[in-house]
Amino acid sequence: MNSNTLTRVEIDLSAIRHNIAAIKGLLARHNAHPPGILAVVKSNAYGHGMKEVSQAISNLVWGLAVFDIDEAITLRALGISCPIVLISGMSVENAEAVCAHNLTPGITHIQALNALEAACARQNRTCTVHLKVDTGMSRMGLTRTALLKILQAYTTNSWPHLLITGIFSHLCCADEPEHPMNRLQIQAFEAIRESVLSLGISNVRFHLANSAGILHLPQTHYDLVRPGLAIYGGYCNEQARALINLLPAMNFKSKVVEVRTVNKGDAVSYGATYVAQGHEHIAVIPVGYDNGYLRSLSNKAQVLIQGQRAPVVGRICMRSLMVNVTHLSQRMPEGLMGQEVVLLGSQGNDAITWEEMAKWAGTINYELMCSIGAKNFRVFCQGG
Repeated sequence: MNSNTLTRVEIDLSAIRHNIAAIKGLLARHNAHPPGILAVVKSNAYGHGMKEVSQAISNLVWGLAVFDIDEAITLRALGISCPIVLISGMSVENAEAVCAHNLTPGITHIQALNALEAACARQNRTCTVHLKVDTGMSRMGLTRTALLKILQAYTTNSWPHLLITGIFSHLCCADEPEHPMNRLQIQAFEAIRESVLSLGISNVRFHLANSAGILHLPQTHYDLVRPGLAIYGGYCNEQARALINLLPAMNFKSKVVEVRTVNKGDAVSYGATYVAQGHEHIAVIPVGYDNGYLRSLSNKAQVLIQGQRAPVVGRICMRSLMVNVTHLSQRMPEGLMGQEVVLLGSQGNDAITWEEMAKWAGTINYELMCSIGAKNFRVFCQGG
């Protein structure tokens, strides 16, 4: 029995397509002319498999958003022809490749524009660009002053091989709808939008909303929206559950490889952080922090076995964790050997959600998606 038959991540591509449809439905309810979807598939589609996810949805969305040039080139090599936007900027040394592969970089400094213009001139091509502006997150992006200088120069044909087709920014507090930063960022972006339109620049798509913005701040929908978390079935907060029906696309499963009997006072795992309160049965699961199952889940998380919850006990190890299955194995503990264990996802009438696991771990669902998805064998299915 190889490791793939013991521990694996299952990705339901039909759930991802369902979530795209659910997002479109919400956008249609809020907008007479719904914006396009620029689907975020960076970081290997949040651990879900960038190639497979992109092939499943590229014909359902306006475009795909990635982090770096390698991700973008990989998608082009698959034959994906929709717009691919480098949302985190473009380094000068990648200008030739950006032009050659017909990519749309999110420009964050004028040096990138100049390098891309030179590359396009050498290749006798025209390239589309989106300009990223900082409206308050202070991570990356042009200042409003720098943006307007670029746009004024653009109107005088300073970059004849480039077409500015987008202006965008990023919300830093959209998952907290009442946070004052939302109002400040929206006001800043609105002022930028008015300035751009006053210059007479046409055919520019404005985009600001991430998944949380799509759900909580409909005034940020503009021409494009950039869902990431929602595509994969994650909720930005509990309030979001009432706004949209999303299906989790990832299930994380393993099997019981051993069942041990311990007595009152016996310690379990490193540090003796769990001590048996009586005669107990402890199942060993071949999953640990090397599988992306965070050590901070120790003595907090739960798993599903035979459709029932069982608590994780003791510290999570590099490639194993222990679960108290006394309530499942009073008569025949050896009967649990080889039983399926669901660490994330549904079994029977219960489910372990991203948000529940993130709360146990003291982190966010984004981190868990990327960690678990990247470190385990993935199996793709079309429902069920």
